[in-house]
Amino acid sequence: MTRNEIENILPGVYRIPVQLKGNPLKELNSYLISGQSMTNNLLIDTGFRNPECQKEIEEALGLLGMSMQDTDILLTHLHSDHTGNAADLIVPGNKVYMSAVDIEYLVGYGDSDNNEKIHRRHAGRFLKHGITNAMLDEMLACVPSKKMAPDMTFKNYTPLEENDEIKVGEYVLKAIYTPGHTPGHMCFEIKGTGAMILGDHVLFDITPNITDWYGREDSLRDYLVSLNKIAQYDVTIPLPGHRKVGDFHERVEQIKHHHIERLVECALVIKKLGKAYLYDIAGNMTWKIRSANWDNFPPAQRWFALGECMSHIDYLKSAGQIKERETDGIIWYEIV
Repeated sequence: MTRNEIENILPGVYRIPVQLKGNPLKELNSYLISGQSMTNNLLIDTGFRNPECQKEIEEALGLLGMSMQDTDILLTHLHSDHTGNAADLIVPGNKVYMSAVDIEYLVGYGDSDNNEKIHRRHAGRFLKHGITNAMLDEMLACVPSKKMAPDMTFKNYTPLEENDEIKVGEYVLKAIYTPGHTPGHMCFEIKGTGAMILGDHVLFDITPNITDWYGREDSLRDYLVSLNKIAQYDVTIPLPGHRKVGDFHERVEQIKHHHIERLVECALVIKKLGKAYLYDIAGNMTWKIRSANWDNFPPAQRWFALGECMSHIDYLKSAGQIKERETDGIIWYEIV
């Protein structure tokens, strides 16, 4: 990494592009805020747990005259492209902040096998919808969150709640609870600047993946409510977790419209199929993925597609537009 690759957003606030090699997301926007000798610095999101991501972050700190010795970490949400290196980078005595909700999802089982258990518990719902164990094993073997997750033996996270504040140098960051992309996702207003750390809540050239989450009745509804909530802020400097930026309020409206269209499409597919199973509903929806057909989707992308389809089914079900049925222990849906 060179100094020219690091973008100066505000005085003492920097964007560090962390490459996610081999992943469709391409890169993570990690952010670094200088403590200006008044407080610890703050590193926001860390990349996958691999040597390449860790090296890029350490090089960037060095180029900016900082080190992890006096740097805390803030994680916008639990996904491993944001959390992967946190436990390896943090220096004992410094803090790793994350929402209390996502901490519970990440380490709630209390043992080093937690990552496997999280994925198996999520996969269990797919089994009830007729997805085979063989297909689940194929998908789980490729999911990045399983392969490059943070060290599960690390438990020393500092929990954040709605409206909690973190002081970094001359700046104050306010936590805003925005569930949807994950159950405990948070955005962070840099007060008085018009800047907001968005994580994966609002992205500009891709749409955040919204999947179903165990323990949440309707993740998509959570997400849409959170979009309305965040739209009330006067954000002039949006700082997303991936790729480029754009007009914040325009993008919020575009994402809301996208999900309205997807809900209509999902309902029409269920109506067309009559007795509609999850795999067939997802296979009849449109996806921007290069593949000859649904059965040939890359396994990791099929995992994400099934989860996103499930979140739209949950929304339609809670809205009373479809009914859930069960035959021989397998769940299916029909239009009301």
